[in-house]
Amino acid sequence: MSYRKSGRKLLVLGVALITIILLCLASCTSHSLRTDNKLTLAQISSNSKLKVGYLVFPPTITKNTSTGELGGHHVETIKEIARLNNWKLEFIETDWAGFAAGLNSRRFDVSIVPTFVTVPRALSVYFTRPLFFAGNSAIARVNDNRFTSIKSIDQPGVVVAVTQGEAGDEYARANFKKVKITRYPGGDQSLAFQTVVSGRADVALGDAYATSQFVKANSKQVKDLFAESPYNLTPVSWAVRRGDEELLNFLNSSLEALDYQGYLREWERKAGANWLHLKKTWEFSNN
Repeated sequence: MSYRKSGRKLLVLGVALITIILLCLASCTSHSLRTDNKLTLAQISSNSKLKVGYLVFPPTITKNTSTGELGGHHVETIKEIARLNNWKLEFIETDWAGFAAGLNSRRFDVSIVPTFVTVPRALSVYFTRPLFFAGNSAIARVNDNRFTSIKSIDQPGVVVAVTQGEAGDEYARANFKKVKITRYPGGDQSLAFQTVVSGRADVALGDAYATSQFVKANSKQVKDLFAESPYNLTPVSWAVRRGDEELLNFLNSSLEALDYQGYLREWERKAGANWLHLKKTWEFSNN
């Protein structure tokens, strides 16, 4: 009996010890993550360097093919934030599918990729306040009259092209059950659009601005299915890694200041952008 009791005591003590060790490890890991994230803004300020993820997406982000110089209203915005803080910028190219991984691996500190804020994406990154609002649309061949709504696309035998990681890809995966979906990597949505022109796809999904620009250049071959009423009107934001509250708060405050001072709209007009914004009205109080 004494051996059995001793064995039980040892077993209980062993379980308790393992539990304590696991709790300590979880606590230490959680504390380490909080500390690492809290240090991000301090490290940026200390090093005077901000690493910025981007992809070429006019008019938010443009790239001179000869010089490699970046432009566009998102680039103007982050440059002004860096200038006001005497920070140097390091721009690191990414794509729709990789911007979240780039943040979470600390390849860059902030993504200025114009990203549609969706519920699934909010599990991976923290989004800033919206910079503007935009919708999604789709293109089809000019003589194809099968599609009258976004739901009507989901038919057997229909091939839908999307850009991997872009909001159209996310929408198709969540809502289309009957179509065949083909995905194209990278940041250039026109690769998916071109498959409609060539006949390899019946429909291509993309953001409303990109579809309108492609149709404008290829109006004899394709049409914009939802030009007058884009589906999924969505806020467009920048992103930081999850847990990076201090950097997120800093960026939100910076964007708010630049917005209310009129700079964001000024840079958009300079870039030729025509996005949707919340309407602001100002009233003077007589009190």
